[in-house]
Amino acid sequence: MTREPQLPELRLPLDHTVFRCTEFRVEDSSGEVALGYQLSGGSGPAIDFTEVLRFPAGSAELSGERREAFLAILRLLHAVAGVSYFKAAAPPTVELGVHLFTAAELDYVSAVYRHGLREFAYRNDLPAVLETRFTAGAAEPAPAADAPDASWFSIDAPPLVPCGGGKDSIVSTEAMIRAGRNPVAFAVNPNHIITGVVEAAGLELISVTRTLDRRLFQLNRQGAYNGHVPVTAVNSLLAVATSIRHGLGPVVMSNESSASSPNLYWQGEPVNHQWSKGAAAEQALQAALHSRLGVTGLYFSLLRHLNELQIARLFTATTAYDGVLTSCNNAYTIDRPATERWCGHCPKCRFVFLALAPFAEVDRLVAIFGADLLRDESQLPGYRELLGIGSFKPFECVGEIPESRAAVVRLGELAGWRDAVVVGELLADVAASPATPSLTWSQVLDRHAASYAPDSFVRSLDLLTGSAAARSGQP
Repeated sequence: MTREPQLPELRLPLDHTVFRCTEFRVEDSSGEVALGYQLSGGSGPAIDFTEVLRFPAGSAELSGERREAFLAILRLLHAVAGVSYFKAAAPPTVELGVHLFTAAELDYVSAVYRHGLREFAYRNDLPAVLETRFTAGAAEPAPAADAPDASWFSIDAPPLVPCGGGKDSIVSTEAMIRAGRNPVAFAVNPNHIITGVVEAAGLELISVTRTLDRRLFQLNRQGAYNGHVPVTAVNSLLAVATSIRHGLGPVVMSNESSASSPNLYWQGEPVNHQWSKGAAAEQALQAALHSRLGVTGLYFSLLRHLNELQIARLFTATTAYDGVLTSCNNAYTIDRPATERWCGHCPKCRFVFLALAPFAEVDRLVAIFGADLLRDESQLPGYRELLGIGSFKPFECVGEIPESRAAVVRLGELAGWRDAVVVGELLADVAASPATPSLTWSQVLDRHAASYAPDSFVRSLDLLTGSAAARSGQP
């Protein structure tokens, strides 16, 4: 039995003044990586943490340029993954240790802390987090803008597609399969939900084990600062490192345009639960990767130009994943039965049901969710939050308020849904609040954001519907 690590006597809230990246150890043979951190300064003793990552054995030779690229991503990951431990005290200064970063890498790291932790700062009333200071070694020069792509990377190699079990990653996965790109699925600490989706797709799964230091959980139980962290920033770098280690192609994410929309404004700044899934984060990471490695196309979101409802429409074009689809965070808890995929009472369950409903028959959705959420009056308060009625958008990975309102109006036009009690109530709410921004149904289907993915990949989405509808939004 492993003994619980001992913490020194601490006074809460912690008042440490410095968060530091310390140990960095890589064992090539075993694939184990140790990331060390320390909170110091203030009135209490220093607290040390060690996070352990375990990569599977690579299929490509990890030497020369490939190994250097892998190590470069791990150094950037060392700084980014520190957000989990930084938040226990939220000190004013972050020291990035002995690593040398390019200017673009430093920009990305600072954005992860200052933007990615804004929800945490808002909930804990810690505005100083928005002004966190960073110290690091002298920045290294970036490669020339016209530097040739490295020999270790090919954009035509099998892509690595992070899989979370939801409709978005399923759409990307299926598009890559139909395009004949032979995708490989990726996950961090996968559970039965993720493995179920991967099995339904018939793909190989490569996974990384991430083990956080148990001292962090002890601090949380004692009352240290806690809250949401931009975990997609961490998982993105784990995926990039895995792709390089295994000699694979680009990391194909599944983040949509809606992820860029903030939940609210605080201290004059936007607070976005999904910041690390948003367009600004994607562009910043792309710039950081290019500045360090001199390659393009290593990381992008296939669905960036699409909104949640457009993606829902693409998902419903096939029924192959109906039995494994899961977007409910509560289903990921270890004590929930493996057969239970939706709690039916959280913002994500409500939103995904609402997003799919305009494109799916009632019986199909009830079979997926195990219940009809739009005929359950107890769901009304939660749906009103999604529509921005009396509240800001929930701190969850859900669509924009105008999208949700447009979906409700559309359901009021469909015979299978117009008599649902929740739809009727919400239609009255929408009519009573005309000042709230709304979109027409055609606007929802036609509008598109900028894409930062290669056109050849974006075109693969057409294969889901057999026409250009995936991009044009035409029904």
